[in-house]
Formats: sequence, structure tokens, C-alpha cells
Amino acid sequence: MTDWSFTTEFDLEEFIWASLEPLLNLKPLARQYGIQGQICDILATTPERQPVVLELKNVEDRHVVQQLTRYYAGLRQGQPFAEQIDYSLPIRLVAMAPTFHPHNHIDREYNCLDLEFYRFSIADDGDRFSFQLANVDSATETAIEVGPRFHPFLQPTEEESALAPPALVIGRPPKSLRSQLEAMAPEQAELVLALRLQILEFDDRIREVGRSSRTQYGLAKGEKEVYKTKLCAEFLPASGVSVLPELYLMLPYPKKEVAGPGRYKKERVKGLAWAGISLWFDVKHVTFYLGKSRTGFSYQLSYEDYAKLCGRLLDDQPQLGSYRDLVALALAEWKQVVDG
Repeated sequence: MTDWSFTTEFDLEEFIWASLEPLLNLKPLARQYGIQGQICDILATTPERQPVVLELKNVEDRHVVQQLTRYYAGLRQGQPFAEQIDYSLPIRLVAMAPTFHPHNHIDREYNCLDLEFYRFSIADDGDRFSFQLANVDSATETAIEVGPRFHPFLQPTEEESALAPPALVIGRPPKSLRSQLEAMAPEQAELVLALRLQILEFDDRIREVGRSSRTQYGLAKGEKEVYKTKLCAEFLPASGVSVLPELYLMLPYPKKEVAGPGRYKKERVKGLAWAGISLWFDVKHVTFYLGKSRTGFSYQLSYEDYAKLCGRLLDDQPQLGSYRDLVALALAEWKQVVDG
């Protein structure tokens, strides 16, 4: 049996956010929430609407008590989510880490607030992973399975890592995407994060760049940029009042091939164009934009019709039954462009 850890603190936060109810019987409210100049990892409530602040540490940290104390002050003064939180109840302060430094216990003992320490560990049994959470002050222990979606977030602990291949490190999303994730329902955020992970894991040459309210994915240009002509995907804010981002992919479409000045060949060939993917509608469709902007000329196809169209443009007709299939197609086309 091997001991494991999350690759980054953001990966730990992803898992805890999705697992609050089975682990601690809590309802998630917000992540990376800013209040009075402080940013807490997770803000949640109990079934009785009692506020709970969770500070997560992927490694031992000496300052977790001080952080929770500042979050307490900010939450008490600002009192956000007043319709969902009963501020007449005491604010629970929860620290979660693999180990706690002796200074953490000293700081907590002489702090006037009640702070809860939870120690976690991750172990595997074949191809299954178990997340084990224990309250350091009681015999209370909880264990839940780490689902396959989170397996890429795991790495062996230092004692085991010398025997394992290096893990892909995917940090937290840029601010452009985080601000949208925080406004979504948990299941909506999970979908966006799963598609993001699929894109970033595909090729280590792909870079994620946040630009104001848009998040782009494409060929790395140095450390913090991407080539504008070699993009494969974007998350953009939806038009209107919706807070849900829209996914755009560079996908194949039938374009006219130039035969000469002012003339085009009759048979169409494969081109690439931005296509909007309907993440939030029951009817799944792909909308192509052939002008210079996303507001110009467009046409819409069902997944089934688009798969047939691709069959005439590509060597094989792809199976397009989900968002992930469309992302995989866009990534394969991107790789062809990049590899020349």
C-alpha cells in the first residue's frame, strides 16, 4: 500500500469542495472567497445554517491559526450570504492538513476562538484511493473514495516519489476563470474544471493564459503567453446576464479552397474555425463563427450532423456524444497544426 498526496493545494481544494457533504456534512457556499481583505479557501454551512470556514494545507504550515483568526474577523464584520447563514450561531473554524506543527497546537491553545484540526491521509489499494480524515481531538474518523476524476491530481509521497515518474503539475485556474467558477453551482464548476484538466493534460506544450475575462489555451510562447494563431480552446463570459462561461473550440469545418483570383473550387476542404459548445443547454449543438468576431455569420449543427460533416472532411467519422469528445477532436486538430 502506497501513501499519496495531492500535487498542489488547489488540487486538494478541488477534492474537498466536491466532497464536503460526505466528509463533514457541510453545504458549499464559496471558494477562494474574499472578505475584508482576506481570502478563505472554502466557506460552507451546516444543515442548521451555521457558518464554517475551512483553511486547507497540502503540507504542514505554521500560520494556519493566524489565518483562520483573520478570516473569522472578516466574516464577523462583513456577514456575507446573510440569507444562507445564521450569524447568531458561532462561526466554525476548520483547519485541514496532513500534519500539524507543534506551534499550531500552541497557537490554538492560547487563542480565544474554538478551532478544529483535521488530519488527512490518502492511501491506495490497487487502483482505488481512499481519503481518510481524522479529528485530532476525538476518535472521529471518516473515509471516502477518491473518484477517478481526481486520480490525475495525486502523486506518491516523497518516500515513494523516487520510484514514480514525475507528475504533471496543474495549478489553480487564472483569475479570469476563478471568478466565474466561484459564481457557479458545484456541479457546473466540476464540468468546467474537468474540461480544463482534459485540455491541460493533453500536451505539455499547452499553456493556460487569463486575459481579463477570457481564458485561452494554446501553444506556449515563453512562460506566460500563447501564440494567437495556435489556440485550441477558450472560456469566455456568456452574453447577457448569465454568469456561466461559454466554451469555444477550434474545430474542423468545410471551407472553400481558392482556385484563382475571385474563384473557388467546387469541392470543399477542411479548415479550422471557432465553434461555440452548448454546455448549459439540454439540446447539444455546435455553433460555428466564420467572421472575424463571435457575433458575425454563424451556423449551428447538432452533434450527430456535425459528426457526419466531419466524416467527409477527416479520414474517419468521429464519435461525438459528449463535450469531452469535442474537446478531444479540437486537441487532435491542434496537435496537427503545431506538429506541422
